[in-house]
Amino acid sequence: MALSLLSASESEPPAAVGGVTALFGPWSDHHILRVSSGGGSSGDVGTTQERILDYVTQHPGTHLRLMCRELGLAMGDVQYHVQRLEREGRINSVRRGLYRFFYSSTLLGDRQRDLLSVLALETPRELLLSLVEKPNSSQDELARATRVSQPTVSWHLKRMIGMGILQKQQSGRGAAYVVAGGGAEVAALIRSYHPNVWEKWSSRLADIFISYSREENGERA
Repeated sequence: MALSLLSASESEPPAAVGGVTALFGPWSDHHILRVSSGGGSSGDVGTTQERILDYVTQHPGTHLRLMCRELGLAMGDVQYHVQRLEREGRINSVRRGLYRFFYSSTLLGDRQRDLLSVLALETPRELLLSLVEKPNSSQDELARATRVSQPTVSWHLKRMIGMGILQKQQSGRGAAYVVAGGGAEVAALIRSYHPNVWEKWSSRLADIFISYSREENGERA
């Protein structure tokens, strides 16, 4: 079994000769091992790259592990192709904490990208939607609502405040949190890109989601 090293500066994938390929790039501090079964072709490479591009376009804010799981691809293959797509200017990415999130270059503004990076991860998504459901919640209330430890809640709240997604307000009972700009934009992104989450939360956030749907259709309440 041959072991080859792919530089991030190379524009072509390694020859498909069967074996293990070491891949590294700007999204990892370590080498990633990719197992190749052999027999690949340039058509296969193009098809895989287009599959990844289509997935990123349909699921903006996705990350590497999610793409691997949903597309059934090895980490090294996904990492190689997103590097190529980003170099070609077809997608772009931003690192937030431990994850790098990917978006189509032709879609969305900075705020929408930030919101989608939050909505892609379960814990910050639950915190954000809890605040859409019940604005001005305290940290204690959010910890109880999401069943997440207070240190974890505190970390995510600080991160979302730093991104401009949340605002912290002082009240008579202490600090409370709200979604900057309200929940309509969050609802729009969930409906467009996270239908399973939309279905789960729609009954709890019925008024907000109905209001958004009316605005989208040009109706008046």
